[in-house]
Amino acid sequence: MHAPTDHRDAWARSKYVTLSQVFEATANVTKEISRGSLEIDRLVQKLLHSTSFQELYAIVERLTEISRSISYNTHSLKMFCDFQIPPPSVYTDHYINQFYVTSALKRTWWLEGPAFCGLAIEPGSRVLELGCGTGYYTDVFFSPFAADIVAIDIDPRAIETARRLHQAKNTRYEVMDFRTSLPPGPFDVVVWTPTIFAYTVSEIHTLMGKLRGIISKNACLCGFTCVETDRKDPEILWYDMRSLAKRLKQYFKNVYVLERTHVTIQPPRHELFFFASDGTLPFDAEWSHGVRL
Repeated sequence: MHAPTDHRDAWARSKYVTLSQVFEATANVTKEISRGSLEIDRLVQKLLHSTSFQELYAIVERLTEISRSISYNTHSLKMFCDFQIPPPSVYTDHYINQFYVTSALKRTWWLEGPAFCGLAIEPGSRVLELGCGTGYYTDVFFSPFAADIVAIDIDPRAIETARRLHQAKNTRYEVMDFRTSLPPGPFDVVVWTPTIFAYTVSEIHTLMGKLRGIISKNACLCGFTCVETDRKDPEILWYDMRSLAKRLKQYFKNVYVLERTHVTIQPPRHELFFFASDGTLPFDAEWSHGVRL
């Protein structure tokens, strides 16, 4: 049985474009996809008639090269459909990042953030993920370590995609606006992906109070975001690494924020990674998973 795609299909129908416009704008990409598909068919037949391992391995290596090229171009095409044709997607399909953006643009912050967050998840933890999107991070980075995950997002299309592509036995995806409601706890880890910058100071303050009611003792809030502005204003959540740390310090005893500057995009992107807890944080001297000599 195929998973539902009602929200995806409704969004696709809302696009302001004709097929002729799409084909005209992506002619070179679709040509490469077609060429690669024909080459794969030819090589598969050749593979089946190999007479030595040497010959077979050379064909396999060539097949992987062509399949990567097809994947690169199909995800380039999907990126065009998602973001260049209005209305654009409000979330990112991280397969686009995996198969196209990382190779084409050498941008890696989308991988660094969830990898850092994974350090906060002790085996057996119960995890709440805020703004899970398509569930890529949930499935690939968090579910192998957690006992149970509740992943929420405000977008029904995102949750539909997550249930279709990234369902796991220990994961439940829910359409939920955490400004108005949260799932019952207790949770040992709360992961907040980059959507954090989309909310106001008062909304963040209210959420932090609600989180206190559903997290366990010494639970860890972790996440990643970027510096959106260098303007200092009471209504700006943060404008650099230190201001983000001070914001989180209002709610947790211990806070640790890291920054990495990415120059593969201009102006440079200042990516921030954060941990906040009343207990031990990753990279603390007391943290049991690291040692500094």
